[in-house]
Formats: sequence, structure tokens, C-alpha cells
Amino acid sequence: FLYFIVIRSESTPHAMAAGANSAPPASGVQWAPDLPIGKRVVVARYGTSQTAAAQSSLETQPQPPPRDADLVDGDVVVRVHAAEIVWTDTVMATGQYQHRAKLPYSPGMTYAGVVVAVTPLAKSKGNVSLGQRVAIASPNAGPRSHGRYQRYGGCATYAVAPASAVRQVPAKWSFAEAACFAYGYDTAYHCLVERGRVQKGETVLVLGATGGVGIPAMAIAKHQGATVIAVTRTSDKVAVLKQRGADHVIVPPSEGTDADRAKAIAAEAKRLTGGRGVDVVYDGVGGPSTIAGIRSLRFGGRLLIVGWAATPNVGKAAAGPAQAKGASRTAKANVVPTNLVMMKGLDVLGCPAMIAAKVDPRVAQRRHADLTRWILAGDLPPPLVAERFTLGDTAKAFMSRVNSGGTFGSTVVVQEDVAYEAKL
Repeated sequence: FLYFIVIRSESTPHAMAAGANSAPPASGVQWAPDLPIGKRVVVARYGTSQTAAAQSSLETQPQPPPRDADLVDGDVVVRVHAAEIVWTDTVMATGQYQHRAKLPYSPGMTYAGVVVAVTPLAKSKGNVSLGQRVAIASPNAGPRSHGRYQRYGGCATYAVAPASAVRQVPAKWSFAEAACFAYGYDTAYHCLVERGRVQKGETVLVLGATGGVGIPAMAIAKHQGATVIAVTRTSDKVAVLKQRGADHVIVPPSEGTDADRAKAIAAEAKRLTGGRGVDVVYDGVGGPSTIAGIRSLRFGGRLLIVGWAATPNVGKAAAGPAQAKGASRTAKANVVPTNLVMMKGLDVLGCPAMIAAKVDPRVAQRRHADLTRWILAGDLPPPLVAERFTLGDTAKAFMSRVNSGGTFGSTVVVQEDVAYEAKL
């Protein structure tokens, strides 16, 4: 059995009932019977930092099931079983991410569950049916989307999404695995395939290799025929990294300065490549790690900028009304040493997977087609789920991602009353 992923921007039942729909309400909606009142976790206000957001920005509210008037033809309603919490969720809750969802919204950009309502077009053209197990992940759904679906993240009992974003994954994957696959694999594909053009025989250095995006990056790089060098902070992760595809693992010394560690990483990367340096660096960490990556590259190598986990709070959040527009951007921004970029002839490539898909839908089409084929063929493994928190402990899931250096794999929020390990 194949499950489909549905996604788009969200809207709360009350907002949509108040006239937020740009299209006429759906008619002929097929509903599962006796849907209970659920609950949702929302980001009610921006925090001054990721930690502050986890501690004071999240609220739990009752959530009635959506109504016909809340839907347009082509929509589905998903009873959520599991949602992934990622680093981006924690930064978005500070207002410092490049995309700011309108408050309040539910976090959880990708999720999986069961369809409890289906509109006629979703059924006839989207091939989605009542009771179908689905996964949701798309530029057009959840907190990073725009418009009427933006408020519907996966940290809720119910979420509304468009059937046009359906994607396939193996039936043997659990809801928890299904909730995690798109964020990691979509990002890694865009960086390594679409932007990085990784070729067979090349060597890829993966910084932040133990996270929910680093692990998929190793799998994509191996699929492309590359040699993978993973970087981790502690030796206890070496064996598992090798099991997940790393050919070599670098553990820099814990003592010394950031500059000392950067030099140690570069020295080992060059030793492993016979003094040449690596072809590609996958950098989702930023800060001092970027220096390590640049020093590890060969002349003419490619630096893929995937994120900036080491320096998430680029400024202090503004007080008062200005807070609604997010934080100022005056401090702690990443700095790339342009002298090294020039002298080494490097290509520095920004890799915004979600933005690129919105700007050019063909990017998403290529990505989804390749990943669907590779995943269904068994060429890529299911995501590694490291931690599971109940919906009531969403704040703890946030803090886990804030302190994710010690986490190996993805973090998932599950509903208290569903079996999150159930298969799709």
C-alpha cells in the first residue's frame, strides 16, 4: 500500500469561516463519522530566542473539527498522527526566519496521519480517499506556506491540506517515519543534486551529520556515488554514522578554540583525500564550521550553504509592536571569509530548498519525481527517528531541536491517543 503526502498553506476553522477563503466553500464533502474535539499547539507570540520561544510562545488550545465552510474543493482534512519538529520550527517561532507565519499558527511543517474528510476534487483528481493514510509535505502547506493553509501545521489533531500536493512513500514506513522524510530528503536533494551537482567519484564533507538533515544528506550523497566524510562532535556516534553511509568520520578535539577545531577538521579531510581536499561541503551548521568546510575544500570546490544552526538568533527580538514583524538583524550574522573564497576559487552556493520550489515549480517536480522513484525502489532508507514527544510536550520537542547537537536523527511529536509506530 502506498500512502500519499498532502500539503499546502493552512488556516484555522474560525479564520476560514470568517471569510478567509478565496474560493467558494466546498460541497459534497465526505466525512468520517463522530470526529471528536481535538487540540492544537500554536505559536501565539514570537520569542526573543529559540529557548524563549519554547518556554513562553507555545499555547495549547481546543480544536473543533473543521467544517464544510472551512474547505474548498480539492482539500482534505487529516487526523494527524505524527509531525516532525525541526530547527526551522524553533527559529520561525522567534520571528527571525526569512518566512514569518501569521500568528497564531501550529508548528510542524511535515506530518502524517489519516484522511477524515475529502472533497470531490481531492477524490476524483487527487486520488485521495476517506480513511487513507497520508503524509503531508509541500511548499504549499503548513507554516512555511502562504495563504489559507498556513496555520495548519502538524502539531494539532486536525490539519487541512490540498490534495494537489500528494506524494508517495512505502507502506512499510511508520507514521513517524513518514512525517520526517520530506524535510530531510527534499533539502538534501536540492543541495546535493539540484545545486551541488554531486557526481560519482567525488568526495562530500557533511557538517552536522547527525541531524535530521545531515543523515539524509549522507544517503543522497551515497546514492549519487560519492564518498562521504561525516563530521560529529563526539566519538560515540562514529559507528552509527558509518552504518548510515559515512565512509569516514571526523571527530574534532573537544578542547581548544573554534579555530583549532576548524584546522583539525581540514587537516583530517585533506589526509583522507590524499592532500587534495574534498569536492563538496554540505554546511547546515554555519559559524566556525563554515571555516572548517572552506579549509577542507579543494581548489575550485563547492560550498553548499544549507543553514546556520550555529548562529540562529541573528539579532535581539524587538520589543512592543515591532515584535510582530520579527527581530532586527544586526548581530551574530554568519560571515564567510571572502579572501579564502577567492584564493581557492570556490563556488559558494545558497541552497534554499523551499524558496526555490516556490520560485520555480519545475524544481519541485524534478525533486519529487526522483525522490519518489528512489524511495519506492528502496534506494533510500526511511528517516531515522531519534525522539518522540506527545503533543502536550511540544515545548520539550522544541528544546530538543534547540539543543540538537546531542540528538542523532529526527524529532517527532505524536498524538497521545494514536499508535505512532503504526504502518501506513
